[in-house]
Amino acid sequence: MVQIEQYGPYGSQLPETFRMQLAEGEHISGCSVRHGYIVDAIAFVVTKHDGSTYTVQFGGNGGDETDIKLVAGEYLTRLSGTYGNYADQNNEVLIGKLKIHTNLNPAGYGPYGQGRDLIDAQTFHSPDLTDGPIVGIFGRNNNYLDSIGIFVRTEFPSA
Repeated sequence: MVQIEQYGPYGSQLPETFRMQLAEGEHISGCSVRHGYIVDAIAFVVTKHDGSTYTVQFGGNGGDETDIKLVAGEYLTRLSGTYGNYADQNNEVLIGKLKIHTNLNPAGYGPYGQGRDLIDAQTFHSPDLTDGPIVGIFGRNNNYLDSIGIFVRTEFPSA
């Protein structure tokens, strides 16, 4: 039996503005993070069953871009980082730092974003899951990444 579990959102608790879930046979083969003082955006490269790819980005186009190419058999397992009120954006709650963890890099890629000028910064991390990949993402974005949450596929033995 397969179950999809939701974790988050981490960051702003205002209504979500994006939601993406992988279709059957798709997998995340890479991602990129736009970052500077805070996290501007996150993007995912999705590989379809036929080998073709498409990219989805959530957030703005500011900051520096760092690409992460996943190797064969590598998949996203969790996210961690910090969020808080960003002084330079009317004290809106935004993601300040972000790490992307995989089954082959449990310590994570990153952190991306400096977390500068955050007021009341708080850390977050999705559960340390080892039995299923991230199969979707949701959250809130404008010019920056306001919040982020994940969908994880978990398989349970049939009774």
